[in-house]
Amino acid sequence: MRLKSILLGLAVSLAFTMPIYAAQYTVPEGQPPVPGADSSIPDNAYQNYRYGDIRKVPDFEIQEVLKLRYKEIDELVRDREISVEDAEALKKVNVKYMDLTSHDSTVILLHEDGFNAKMTAPIRAVAGIFTPLKSDGITSFAVDRYALASLSGTIVTPEDNYNENSELHKGMFIYPGFKSAYWSISDESVRNDSPMMLAYVTFDSDSNRHYIVGLSKFHQPNVKELQTEMANVVIPSIQPLDELARISDLVKWDNITYRLPKGMMLKAEEKVDSEYSRRVYYGQGLELVIDRGPIVHDDSAMSGYFNRIFADYLYGSSSPLLRDIPIQSAIVWNNGVPTYLMDQHNLGKQSRIFQLIQDDQYEYDMYLTYEDGKAKYNHIELRNIMEYLDFKNAKELRRKAEIKIKK
Repeated sequence: MRLKSILLGLAVSLAFTMPIYAAQYTVPEGQPPVPGADSSIPDNAYQNYRYGDIRKVPDFEIQEVLKLRYKEIDELVRDREISVEDAEALKKVNVKYMDLTSHDSTVILLHEDGFNAKMTAPIRAVAGIFTPLKSDGITSFAVDRYALASLSGTIVTPEDNYNENSELHKGMFIYPGFKSAYWSISDESVRNDSPMMLAYVTFDSDSNRHYIVGLSKFHQPNVKELQTEMANVVIPSIQPLDELARISDLVKWDNITYRLPKGMMLKAEEKVDSEYSRRVYYGQGLELVIDRGPIVHDDSAMSGYFNRIFADYLYGSSSPLLRDIPIQSAIVWNNGVPTYLMDQHNLGKQSRIFQLIQDDQYEYDMYLTYEDGKAKYNHIELRNIMEYLDFKNAKELRRKAEIKIKK
């Protein structure tokens, strides 16, 4: 698919926290209401990656994939390479895998060139582009065949962007945490059955940096679904990253930088063997383990994540997943570099958060274990810490990913 115009004329080519409050929108006199805003949907809906339990992939595609995999498994049984019992177990793992990955959300973090923000979108985006804007800014796109999400940092104010926008469907709104905020819906995108809705915001905490957040649905003539997701999930999720500095510290391990909850201490750093290393941290009712080893699947990072999820976490006998605890998952884009996060929040009991990472040399498996309600930080604070990553060679990792996208 080719999108003729995305975000300020930039062209792009592309092949369990429960609710408390509704989104708190108000609009100045004379302004239209924010389209799609629904008072029955909580303002923290974005915190549940599986909110609404809506699949991000069509059912017919899931069934086609399962049909093909079942056929391959049956052939293994016929050739006596595996037993009937093993085949049935493998089929069940395929169902779990398809359920998990078809419910992924997308999280985009921007923390380069002085920008400092993140957003969450209820779409499954497996490809990304990180690019400069025309007016001294940067944009991180996350996309797949069905939808696109974007987060831009810019020095152009929301007011200027709003006034320059010729779209007929636009307005101003007031929302907690925003000094100024506007929305618009591209008329051309609606006519092309790929509606796009944008939000232009400035945070109360920083009046010098401004952000544009976009969501688009491809081949979707009904704009109401887009409006509902943008107004009730995406816009409430837009937030600065300032709080992370209060609750965590930055730690480097060669090429990667991760965040460590304050109060945790390194208790062990060891070479497991000639290829594998491990770091273990304890403190504040938390345990963080980071395993590092060579890249097993010499492919794109995204393909590697999905292979690891299936083989090491869902099928592997030594999986670190907590038994019988639901998983919610997201593809996380830090300055255009993708990782994969799995969250097993078990209310009031032992919980675990995983982050799968791959750079140009190593695979990393990070998992944070804690007793919910007893640790110093709550579930969402810990997950926010785990989402954040940085890479010394981020430009190189982005470039490799973009080359593969454009082929």
